[in-house]
Amino acid sequence: MYLILSGEGKSDIGYCNNSTGCCEATEFSPRAMAIVVDQIIDLWLEKNRGYEFSCLDNQQVTYISESHLGDIKPSKEKKISLPGKRRSQETKYFYENARSLANFANEKKAVLSTDAHQAEVVAILFRDADGTASKGRGEYSAKRISMKNGFEKEGFSYGVAMIPKPKSEAWLLCATQDNPYISCSRLENASGNDKSPNSLKTQLDDAMSNLPDGTTIEDLLINKKIDINKINMPSFNEFRNELEHVLSTL
Repeated sequence: MYLILSGEGKSDIGYCNNSTGCCEATEFSPRAMAIVVDQIIDLWLEKNRGYEFSCLDNQQVTYISESHLGDIKPSKEKKISLPGKRRSQETKYFYENARSLANFANEKKAVLSTDAHQAEVVAILFRDADGTASKGRGEYSAKRISMKNGFEKEGFSYGVAMIPKPKSEAWLLCATQDNPYISCSRLENASGNDKSPNSLKTQLDDAMSNLPDGTTIEDLLINKKIDINKINMPSFNEFRNELEHVLSTL
């Protein structure tokens, strides 16, 4: 299995450590959301296929940044739909992001496949539901639908929308708050603005400050101090269910 990841910034899914916008596993520095994706895949494969497999550990990953993704155009023979009743200018951004990622994934699949082997390529498009980076770009459900439609437009069946509500800090705070994994759904109603009073980012920083110096959220995930099986939030569950459905169809 091969994984293609696209995030918004360095702190969510990860970044290319060679100062480029697109890189393979050897130049990719994974962050928390990439590890979450990898663990969901690994756990599902162990439970349903009887073996473990980490795309990160086996260097089966390509990362493409948000800005670099914007330079990739959808298939030439398919015209970009203009905004209208069914697709606002805001959700069109996510629709086109998904089309570009799907186009990139289809090309990667073609390169990896041989006459005797069809590569299994899964693409994850990460965007926060609400926050300074995506402010005003439509509602949560509309964003998910736009991404799904974008993947389908390019004929790519293995694209998954990863949209934390309101942002990834909510998922991570669920596992690190004073009472871990309890009443986490309420976090989805918090503001995604880092400048808001008692922002999710501030709350997560406070929770991490109680741990030994130098401990990172990535350390907690890798060492299984965070149990992703215990995170129970609507947006997390929707993402996980969608990813597991894609895995079941491979």
